[in-house]
Amino acid sequence: MPRLADSFHVVAPDTRGHGRTANPAEHLTYELLADDVAGLVDALGLDRPVIAGYSDGAQTALEFGLRHPGRAAALILGGTMSEPTRRYVDGLHEWGFLAPGEVDLARIDVEFGDDLADLRAAHVHAASGDDWVRFLRQIAELWLTLPAYRDDQLATISDPTLVITGDRDELVDIEQATRLYRTIPGAELAVVPGAGHGCADRDVYWSLVLDYVARHQPEAAVIHV
Repeated sequence: MPRLADSFHVVAPDTRGHGRTANPAEHLTYELLADDVAGLVDALGLDRPVIAGYSDGAQTALEFGLRHPGRAAALILGGTMSEPTRRYVDGLHEWGFLAPGEVDLARIDVEFGDDLADLRAAHVHAASGDDWVRFLRQIAELWLTLPAYRDDQLATISDPTLVITGDRDELVDIEQATRLYRTIPGAELAVVPGAGHGCADRDVYWSLVLDYVARHQPEAAVIHV
């Protein structure tokens, strides 16, 4: 993200329930997160920023395009689902997210291993044990109520859109990205070779983002969610 900030005005908010930001609503949906971004655009007085995101952030950006048409200069969707596939649901179950609002804490501890302490430390609002469990249950609800978007819904997105995927993504198979690319009018598709769901950690990912924004909206601010 610092590479992006070298050339553009970048706003990188904590989304609801993440980082230092709590979630008074006590539930999470991508629709709610997208409306939060729209509220942020209004609060900052931004004129049609680029809305970019990866994974959950990209689902939020996709919802923004559907719920707030014409308010983004462009959308960047990295690691994005168009429907909850069997592979996606099975992967979440393996991680310990069993059903909307239901988690297996012991399984999550095993699956995330040494990364779990860093993950907890990054979510300041969920420092206590009860808050942490509540947050994980909200995440289970968010992930396991992912909408199945219809082709005619996706076809209503009018903003310029870049879809990025890793060719070895263990959750979001490449067919998901291809469907978004073929269904959203005028979308572009970029595939990061040899990359899984962490492809945003690769320099080439940010090179693709920089190239797209520079070609399409060189004067726009960027909100990265």
